[in-house]
Amino acid sequence: MDQVNVYQVLTDLGYKLKDFGKEYRTRPLYRDSDNDTVLKIYKDTGHWFDFKENISGDFSLLVGMTLKLDNPEKAKEWLKNKNFVIHKSSDIEKPLLKATKKFDIEILSKLENNQNYWLNRGVSQNILEEFKGGLTKTGKMKNRYVFPIFNYKKDLVGFSGRDVTNLSKIKWKHLGEKNDFVYPLFLNGEAIETQREVILVESIGDMLSLYQSGVKNILVTFGVNLSLGILNYLLKIDVKMIYISLNNDSNKNNAGNIGAEKIYSKLTRYFDKKQLQIALPTKKDFGEMNKEEILQWKNNL
Repeated sequence: MDQVNVYQVLTDLGYKLKDFGKEYRTRPLYRDSDNDTVLKIYKDTGHWFDFKENISGDFSLLVGMTLKLDNPEKAKEWLKNKNFVIHKSSDIEKPLLKATKKFDIEILSKLENNQNYWLNRGVSQNILEEFKGGLTKTGKMKNRYVFPIFNYKKDLVGFSGRDVTNLSKIKWKHLGEKNDFVYPLFLNGEAIETQREVILVESIGDMLSLYQSGVKNILVTFGVNLSLGILNYLLKIDVKMIYISLNNDSNKNNAGNIGAEKIYSKLTRYFDKKQLQIALPTKKDFGEMNKEEILQWKNNL
């Protein structure tokens, strides 16, 4: 009897698989779901991860859950009868062990409580206080207004600094694992998960302008690419609608416009097109729009 592989077992169980390179994506059959990409299964080991439920395990566990078996050993016996052999792969295990670097919260005490840069750009003191940022005159972020980046557990995992001198060629500078940033989830996670709608913007400056206008279901991409952290979060909450709202650079180099198209294309691998919309600001960015213009843009979505 020939050995069967992960694909054969999954299709025998009734899974409809989408090919994503080293992994399959599918709808979980062990629970109710209408999301065809929320369950990730590695092709070689069958190790899996459910983004919505934030659970994972080995292949026999997935088989047992799907067949609704009450004993894990029964799933292993079922696989054995199928002549399936589980292979070990260190390449699969390594990403699961990766931990995001955390910074000492005491670092924030060194930030100067000077909000003038953002106050002059129309952001209120109350909103700025929520984000716990400040000015620094030393170190890698010298002469920048620094925003601490917290994860959803409110651990300090990075920093994003805006040049306030207008002398640096680098407008924004980031420290930490940017690919893991899902910001500002520590403040607006409840709002996003209630609405299940997300607006993706390019910078914290854009986010602050929207916040000032009462629009809070925002995630910052920190550039023109979509990070793995944000993608995993969108899959986890089973998002209903994603608006891609990077900068409108049509009068410059089209960087934001091209970036929005690339993010849209990437997201079509995981979400239905009816869940996606490119909705660029009506001016170069949201910082150049007043509250009335932003609310009109929001109403037109």
